[in-house]
Amino acid sequence: MSMVIPSTPLPTPNQPRSADTSRRIRRARQHGEVVEQHDRRALERAGWRTFLAYRENHVRAWDGTLLAVTPVWVAEAERADRAASARAAAQQVSAGTIDEAWALLRARCAEVDRRAAQAARQRAMRQRAA
Repeated sequence: MSMVIPSTPLPTPNQPRSADTSRRIRRARQHGEVVEQHDRRALERAGWRTFLAYRENHVRAWDGTLLAVTPVWVAEAERADRAASARAAAQQVSAGTIDEAWALLRARCAEVDRRAAQAARQRAMRQRAA
């Protein structure tokens, strides 16, 4: 009876199989298209938890006939670190497009962050003076 000996050593039980890089096969990533929501990703990196909702506003005539349907995107953000009471905040904006909603929300959240940082500096100055 003949025995085939593998050319590369098999991993030991304590060594994970993925540690053997010579046996890995390189493949192209298949994660789908990249979503271009830069403002949303910036908010999440800054510590905000984000939500997006869609609704339609129906414009009707006096007799009930539908005249127009306007899309409304509602973007919301809340602070992920709610333990810090000065930074615990929730913001909501609505706009006609997704990108416009995220841009408005990012500007509003940046203002909230600026005010919270300013309030923290003022508290620190008062504590030093006391």
